[in-house]
Amino acid sequence: MENILPILLGTILINNLALTKLVGLGQLAHFGEEEGEILCIGVSAALVMAISSILGYFAGTLFELDVLNLLVYVLLILVSTALVMSGVKKVKPEMYERVKKILPLLSANSAILYLLLMTGTEGMEFLLQGTVANDAQELLPVLVTAVGAPLGLLFAFILYGAVRERLSVAHTPKAFKGLPILLVYAALAVLALSGLNGIL
Repeated sequence: MENILPILLGTILINNLALTKLVGLGQLAHFGEEEGEILCIGVSAALVMAISSILGYFAGTLFELDVLNLLVYVLLILVSTALVMSGVKKVKPEMYERVKKILPLLSANSAILYLLLMTGTEGMEFLLQGTVANDAQELLPVLVTAVGAPLGLLFAFILYGAVRERLSVAHTPKAFKGLPILLVYAALAVLALSGLNGIL
């Protein structure tokens, strides 16, 4: 039980999929310009990631998938994306109209598939960085990771949104405009967050 907090903080900050593994950066580079849109897309991506990773864990343990796991994981991501899109449409219809072209792209977010593959295989030990070395396939660490990784993705969405807002008024050299300056920012964010590595 004492390992839960380090796992949660580790997946949010230190092992952040978008910042340290550089998965899901394409989505971060092409989301909306307004703060409300960024938050809606970030929360939607976090929900899709959490739902699909929990469903993927149960599908992997109940059916012992070996050969068809990738196909099942892709189907779970599509189902989770459809559920989240219908939820956003019911809860925030005005926001749904503004982001309805971007939300289906969540099914192609590489961070979501990466987490599903790591949760469903022995790669959980890599994600958890040895905090639960022998119990990597237990339910509780998987659930904590399924909550922490989406929060980390949401954290990255909010940080990238703040950086894009700042860059819109800053003078950026022509060679660095767009994705290059965001990658420089990602490198600086990884350096800053790696300072927490020995603390947590």
